[in-house]
Amino acid sequence: MENITQEFKLKNFKKLFEILGKWKYSYISAAVLLVISIGFRLLEPKVLQIAVDKIIGFFVSKGSVAASDDVVSRFLYSFLPELRIENIGIILIYLGIIFLVISLLRGATMFTSSAISASSTEKAMKKLRDKLFSHLQHLPMEYYGKTPTGELIQRCTGDVETVRKFASMQVVESVRMAAIFTGACAMMLMVNVNYALISIVLFPVVIIGSVYFFKKEGEIWTKHEAEQDKLTAMVQENLSGIRVVKAFAKENYEIEKFTAQNLRKRQWGMKLLRLHSIYWPGSDIMVYLQLAISIFAGGYFVLSNQITVGEYTAFFTYAAYVTWPMRRLAQLVSEMGMTSVAIDRIYSILNYGQEDYSGFDNEGKNLKGSIEFDNVYFKYDEDVSGILNGVSFTVSTGEKIALLGPTGAGKSTIISLLMKFYEPDRGSIKIDGRDISEYSRAFLRSKVGVVLQKPFLFSTSIKENIAYSNPDTHVEEIVESAKVANIHDIIMDIFPNAYDTVVGEKGVTLSGGQKQRVTLARTILKNPDILVLDDSTSSVDTETEYEIQRALMGITRNKTTIVIAHRVTSVQDCDRIIVLDKGRVIEQGTHDELIEKGGFYKKIYDIQVSIEDEISRETLNLRSETSDGRSEKAKVKSKTDLASTF
Repeated sequence: MENITQEFKLKNFKKLFEILGKWKYSYISAAVLLVISIGFRLLEPKVLQIAVDKIIGFFVSKGSVAASDDVVSRFLYSFLPELRIENIGIILIYLGIIFLVISLLRGATMFTSSAISASSTEKAMKKLRDKLFSHLQHLPMEYYGKTPTGELIQRCTGDVETVRKFASMQVVESVRMAAIFTGACAMMLMVNVNYALISIVLFPVVIIGSVYFFKKEGEIWTKHEAEQDKLTAMVQENLSGIRVVKAFAKENYEIEKFTAQNLRKRQWGMKLLRLHSIYWPGSDIMVYLQLAISIFAGGYFVLSNQITVGEYTAFFTYAAYVTWPMRRLAQLVSEMGMTSVAIDRIYSILNYGQEDYSGFDNEGKNLKGSIEFDNVYFKYDEDVSGILNGVSFTVSTGEKIALLGPTGAGKSTIISLLMKFYEPDRGSIKIDGRDISEYSRAFLRSKVGVVLQKPFLFSTSIKENIAYSNPDTHVEEIVESAKVANIHDIIMDIFPNAYDTVVGEKGVTLSGGQKQRVTLARTILKNPDILVLDDSTSSVDTETEYEIQRALMGITRNKTTIVIAHRVTSVQDCDRIIVLDKGRVIEQGTHDELIEKGGFYKKIYDIQVSIEDEISRETLNLRSETSDGRSEKAKVKSKTDLASTF
């Protein structure tokens, strides 16, 4: 199990270097500069050692100077003038200049390394965000059907930010830690091997603790982020449906639900905090205990004349350099654990297969519009019953057909398959005699226009929403489409900035009927070869529906049109009506033919006509009603809704 975990972590960090991509050479350059900077930093204690052993020792011993045994001390000492009493001022100036030059070189290389690292990180993260968003655009609909939007948002923002922080600070920082530890150990070994080994005696203990901490934190952080995903999804869903929440006065219910989920997230956060509360103090104890051991051991070596006071002074600094990476290792391990989880979550998106956009594009020509469904079976999930169970029908070029049936009969699923949002489990779908699987998705979707059952608008102007398929469309064409959709007068009379009025998120400032008509205008402007109206007039009144239907007659003439509706009155003018129930075609024919058959369609027709007749009678009675008029209107409204469910 441990080997599997290690392999998992290693794969994730290989993916990190894939993310850094072409900027890896920049990181190598930054690392090299950082190592050079560390090299300059390691010279600073030697300057202090020379000051103690050579300068101070010269005056204390009245002319006696400690020997410079290591090569670095001898190299730096060679830059100083001859050590004499009368030269003391010049020597101190030289020593100060040497220290200043070393510090400036260290600062310059450190700054350049940080600048290169930061610049490369931002470029790499921009590429990652672009790649993620582009990949999301090309994922199949089945992925979105099982992945909450809030979870995707969290992974594209929070997880990317986690990777960015690690790449900008920790990747090069790990090189810095390794360079300091290695360099400081080398400097100590040059002075005294035994003292050097004593100064790192607890390092293996810190390493073992860090590995255990890394493993446990990764497990806890994975579960913590899963709860965070749920919390983000809950907020996103709540804000999207805030009208429903307020309409049902369920604010307190939503608050309680959020509080409960936030508590579950907090529980994992507290587990992580408890792990940190044990590890960090323990790590600090080991680090400072190691420093104390170095101090006492150094005192012993000085008293036994194995090292000089200057060497002890430098040694103490190097011992601190060694203990700093030991303490910093804990934070690095913590960041590694979080980053490993974040990378895994990001790649769970990137590793999901995209839709295949290759295929036949009809050589740029328009579709004629003939459609054939041949014994098509389909279900959204293996664990659910079939949505379509052997559906077969044909649509001739330029024919206007209707799909009618109760909720769940499979009407909208047929359109999803026609648009290649999903692939049929069995059977075939053909357009113009060619199997739909051969067509390019981009070409097919550009030639099929769908007015969806649930209208969606972007947070931009009405004009840009209508012209979504072609932003360069001339305003006159936009207006003409709006007139056909019976929304032009409303736009001009109600909205302050007319077509430049910016709608809210998902068109929240528009009524349901207004949104539906704007989306209808958007599809009309696209001028598709096959037009699909998926219950596109369900949110408008009967009079408006009639006006839209009249306007659409000119648009749909000689254009293959599929109308999905619940109201019989919406489909009576179609060339043919296909009646669906439980994923099967049970009847088809013209309105008159289906009435004569006396089947399922006739039953729907009789129910809706009888309800409409009753509504008409009660509407007449309403004129004589006074005190209880409101309750009667409510009855009429409920019966109207009942009629539209068939």
